Amino acid sequence: MWREHVKVHVEADADPPAYRSAVVYVTLGEPLEGVGILLRLREGVAVTGCWPRWPDRMGEREALWLATLYPRRFEEGIVYSFGVRLDLQGAPPVVLGNLRWGLRGRAIILEAVREPRVRALVGPLRPGFKVLSSLGRLEVVGEPLARYIAIEGRGVALELEAPGQSVVSGYLEFEPEDGEMPFEVEVFGLVNPVFERTMIVRLWDLHLE
Repeated sequence: MWREHVKVHVEADADPPAYRSAVVYVTLGEPLEGVGILLRLREGVAVTGCWPRWPDRMGEREALWLATLYPRRFEEGIVYSFGVRLDLQGAPPVVLGNLRWGLRGRAIILEAVREPRVRALVGPLRPGFKVLSSLGRLEVVGEPLARYIAIEGRGVALELEAPGQSVVSGYLEFEPEDGEMPFEVEVFGLVNPVFERTMIVRLWDLHLE
């Protein structure tokens, strides 16, 4: 039995701090009527674009979409979904304790602390990179010619070398606090929804050459 699930995914840049986009996605086990997504925007945050359509009702700081549910078939059965994707403007008050992302000589340095956890992803990396030290649960993922280092924990640290590479990118992923969100989310027509919130903060590119 599918539970009523609401997924909220927000993306932002670290430098300069700025919201990029957000997705609010509702999944239900049955085609309920009267489902709607209401967003109450924080002061200083604006919606500059949205998909698949603009809100059915929009005020100065609120936007309301009346859901048009569509079926999706899985082995476990049929679920019904509706979602909106937003392009955003505004600066997030994201607090990342002891964030460090830069170079020490030819070595790439990353440090971040976040309760209860933070996940960092660095890459893509060409073959030949070398992890010099790390703190947190580390995993190497991706294709042979484009590897990523994923590291996760309450506090994470990473030092690596990537010879022959000119640019290295990275981002942090964590569950945001209420005050870090660009908006409050209310979903009408659901009985007991489970909310899942994720924020991705994209770090600035490091130029090695």
